[in-house]
This record gives sequence, structure tokens and C-alpha cells, in this order.
Amino acid sequence: MNVFYKNRLVFWMLIVLVIINISALISFLLFPKEQAPASCCSTEEQQCNVFRDELDLSAAQDLKVRAINQNYMASAGPVALSIKEARASILTELDRDQPDTVRLNELTSQLAGLQMKIQKENIKQYSELRRVCTPGQAQKLSALYRDLYGCPMQGGQGKHRYRHGQQRSGTCE
Repeated sequence: MNVFYKNRLVFWMLIVLVIINISALISFLLFPKEQAPASCCSTEEQQCNVFRDELDLSAAQDLKVRAINQNYMASAGPVALSIKEARASILTELDRDQPDTVRLNELTSQLAGLQMKIQKENIKQYSELRRVCTPGQAQKLSALYRDLYGCPMQGGQGKHRYRHGQQRSGTCE
């Protein structure tokens, strides 16, 4: 009788498990998991939104900032891609059994030139943005750029807004 009871218990446990699996399958099919919406904003759009929100730009200023950022992305984008390629070339050369130091020096010089070029584009963008801003907005813009470059302002201004108040020792001045 004990064998009959064990078989009946296993039979009912299997029935319950089948029902649970079927209900889970039906739930999975009827209620698909919602996926996070794809990012509809480009990096340029996000950058414009940061400027607009942080600097409290007017509509006219916002249009000018968008134009400045479009020009910046058009000129700096290819340079940034070239920097990535130069870094990859350096790493490829370093991975060889006998890295060619002459080639590494050439690649390093090329990378330095590209970084100088993108830095000049950054300066140009900053100067153009500053001309669009009011004096108060220009101070906020300066604080944004200092945070971006990791150079906090002295005197308590620009305290790493995007680092949740983390302090760094030293300044860039």
C-alpha cells in the first residue's frame, strides 16, 4: 500500500509542476518583458540638453548652442576616431614580440598631433559657447568645463556636480 501511495503522490506532484510550467509559459507569452526604449538622443543631443539645462539657455541661445555643437561634432568627430585608431596601432605594435621603437615614436607623435588638434577644437567650441552666454551663464559654463577636465574651481564653485560632491585633492591652477 505504501508503494501505491508513493506513486499517487508523485503523480499529483507532476500534475502540479506541469500546471505551474504551463501557467509560466502562458504568462511569458501574454506579458512580454518590456524592453528599455532605445536611446533616441545622440551624444550631440545629450550635450545640447546638458548645456540648455545647466546654463538655463533661452530658445535663441539654445539654437546657437546646437549649431556650435554640430560644427564641433563635424570637426572633432573624425579627429576622435583617428585618436582611437592611433591608440589601437600603438597597442598592436606593443603586442608584438619585438616592438619597433621607431614606429612607436612615430605613432606617439601622430597621437600627440591629433590630441593637439582636438584640444584646439575644444577651445574653439568653448570660446563660441562663451560668446553666446550671459556673464552668469559663462561662469556656469566655465564650471562645467572645469568639471569635464577634472579641474575644480577654487573657492567652492563647481564642486564636481556630476561626481556627487566627491572632492579631489589639488587643483589645476
